[in-house]
Amino acid sequence: MVAQRPTSQVAGVIEALTAWTAGVFAVADRLAATVTALAAGDEPLTRARLRPIGALAHEALSRDRPLLQGAGFVAAVGELKDARRWLEWFSSDVDGRPQRLTVQTDPQGEYFYDYTLMPWFTVPRDTGRRHVTGPYVDYLCTNDYTLTFTVPVHRGSRLVGVAGCDVAVGTAERELLPALRSTPQRLAVVNRDGRVLASNSGRHICGDLVRSPDVAALWQEAAHPGLHVLEDLPLGVAELS
Repeated sequence: MVAQRPTSQVAGVIEALTAWTAGVFAVADRLAATVTALAAGDEPLTRARLRPIGALAHEALSRDRPLLQGAGFVAAVGELKDARRWLEWFSSDVDGRPQRLTVQTDPQGEYFYDYTLMPWFTVPRDTGRRHVTGPYVDYLCTNDYTLTFTVPVHRGSRLVGVAGCDVAVGTAERELLPALRSTPQRLAVVNRDGRVLASNSGRHICGDLVRSPDVAALWQEAAHPGLHVLEDLPLGVAELS
């Protein structure tokens, strides 16, 4: 779904973008459903009970390589009985092998990682909706431009945490380029700040910021000519000048 009627050329790119994001979110949704099942009933969640998430993340990272580079679940503060904060998250190493992500979750620790401040956590927590964060440079794992897809996980009305996946922006570019190259119109897939995921213009590469049109300003308008946004995600297709 988009906010304005696209041309047939733009529609093909939107269709490809929608299908690609749906594929990534399908993995996030499977992870979320697993956590929901584990959290059902009166028994408290523990790190040990989250082990099926590791198995599912390993399977997803192995099956969908190189589409995904990370997957897992991040607990809301206080939701695990034996850990106030916890990341059941796995990332592919340089050889494509899934490895557990280990970070400092103790607020008193020197390198404390407060994930509760990160948009991939705060937006699903505050809105109750799925979200795509990025592109941003993932200094924690890859030191490269990354997208993080997350969905909220609830036990009744209470947030248990978020489940999701990481995708390299370079991978997003490869997934979206066939649709972009099929049209002579100069287009870029962007986030709401105008940061480029993929483009058929040599002047706009992954991670670049589109300044014409002013995507960030257009996104706030009721009508935004030259920008076609997805209804439920901070992603869209910009017509380049």
